Amino acid sequence: MIIRQAREEDAPDIAAVFNAYIGKSHMVTVGRSPKECVDLMQNKRAQVLVGHDFRGWMMGYASVKPYSERGGYAGAAEVSIFMDPQHTGKGGGQDLYDVLLPTALRLGYHHLTAKIWTANDGSIRFHERNGFKLVGIQHGIGMSGGRRIDMTIMERV
Repeated sequence: MIIRQAREEDAPDIAAVFNAYIGKSHMVTVGRSPKECVDLMQNKRAQVLVGHDFRGWMMGYASVKPYSERGGYAGAAEVSIFMDPQHTGKGGGQDLYDVLLPTALRLGYHHLTAKIWTANDGSIRFHERNGFKLVGIQHGIGMSGGRRIDMTIMERV
């Protein structure tokens, strides 16, 4: 996998990877537009990385962004990763995190938070392998398909 910083022209592909999960899981209930992806890339305290195969096709992306814009949280960030459904379970997510986690440190983040739908066992195990610990579960915080969904909060300090 070839990993690099995302550019504006990647925004449609990033949105497509994210939106591929609408209706197929509980983690994505509302689509993301390319403009929203560009807005994230333009945040000076955020970083978006993309992973491509040898043909230049996007396999997935990972991001780190401020946990909050309030000054007291300057060292805290939220991380996220989405792989194209055709490329899950093949090690690409780990490749992205191997670059993203040191990037987060360079940006000055010492506390990383991952928010994961509780039913997503694979993502929870992935984050545990990457040093994240369970903080707790927010019961019924999300809504998908007319039912309440729990979210698992994990952190890496």
